[in-house]
Amino acid sequence: MTEQTVNRKSGIKWKVKCMLGGTMLSHNYYLFLLVHTLFLVFTRIPAIFINTLLMNQTGDVNSTLFYNGAIFAACALTMSVSAQIMHKTGCRVTATVGIIGYNILYLCYILFQPYVGTCYMLFGLFNGMADGFYYISYGHMILDYTDVTNRDSGMGIISTLSAGVNLTVPFLAGSILSAIGGVKGYVAIFILAFAIAFLAMAAVFKLPGEVKKEKRNVRYGAFIRLMGENRQILYGLLGETVKGVREGTFMFILNIILYQLIKSEFLIGCNSLLTGLVSILSFWFMSHTFRPDNRRRFMLLAVTGLTGITMICYCFLNPVVVILFAAVNAFLAGMIEISCYTTFFDVSQSVKEIEDFSPELLAFHEIFVVTGRCIGLGAFAFINTVSGAALKAQIFSLLLLTLAQFGTVFMCRTAVRAAG
Repeated sequence: MTEQTVNRKSGIKWKVKCMLGGTMLSHNYYLFLLVHTLFLVFTRIPAIFINTLLMNQTGDVNSTLFYNGAIFAACALTMSVSAQIMHKTGCRVTATVGIIGYNILYLCYILFQPYVGTCYMLFGLFNGMADGFYYISYGHMILDYTDVTNRDSGMGIISTLSAGVNLTVPFLAGSILSAIGGVKGYVAIFILAFAIAFLAMAAVFKLPGEVKKEKRNVRYGAFIRLMGENRQILYGLLGETVKGVREGTFMFILNIILYQLIKSEFLIGCNSLLTGLVSILSFWFMSHTFRPDNRRRFMLLAVTGLTGITMICYCFLNPVVVILFAAVNAFLAGMIEISCYTTFFDVSQSVKEIEDFSPELLAFHEIFVVTGRCIGLGAFAFINTVSGAALKAQIFSLLLLTLAQFGTVFMCRTAVRAAG
């Protein structure tokens, strides 16, 4: 071992990589990680409070469901367009367009904040369009900067930092809302998000340029034929669909349920602080422990545990139990989401031709995921409407969405078997 290698392995950066479990990841991966962390910060600042803002202005839980459903649907439709743009220009351009879209969105939130309750579908659609441009770049960079040997740790680190953002940013935003109060408080957090968005956009240009390839149009027909010949891609997509049934609703619903029990933005911030802390522990564990050969066992354990805590919450519904539910969900849900996502990428990359179809693969992935999310939101909205927005019925809906995750485990195992 050379002296240079010894010095490198004794430096602060190396120690941080060891702590995170990311010693096998490249320099380009960490540049991408910087961009995505900034993105998470500026999108997380207002996101958690938009749902409570809608509740304040509409007094209807279904408004938050339709708002988030609009985001998911617009994201999937936009990806079918952004895939063509990424083929022609590269992922840095589509990521930049997505971030600019968020800047415009936050400016609209500041200027038209009193009308969010009446125009929330338009805000949701525009949010989804920005997502569609950014997240197709995100998926492409995951494929480029990780592989089968280090993807579990790479996704674990991303999720650890995401949990760190969830730990600190909503608590800070909740404190700002409580200190300033009213409309001015909401405007203040949108202005802060607006400023950080510009930092994220500047960081995009630090990413390395892509190797120039032949520019061509998207080929969805050819991709469908490829998927028919290699069923592991289809099974991986179906696993992501079933995962989305629970994932979409759980992105925000526990905070909404807690807010219905105790109307306090500060308490929502405190709950996010707790779940962020638990998530950091969970994702740190995953980045050091998960491997392709054990991730599906952890998925099954996570689904079983989440089913149990949902039943407990149904039987003993109160604010303390909901907070406990949120903490357990923060520890276990990521085991399903990351394991399914990495399995999908692994089985897809087992097909050698997939490199030429990266934009198409990512666009189809989003369409399948959004289909699952919309099914979950629709089921929750239906039961919520029929029950007259009863909290017990809302928890029962969450139990049904969680039970569906046994299907996620099955589809992931089927995909791996099909990949050989």
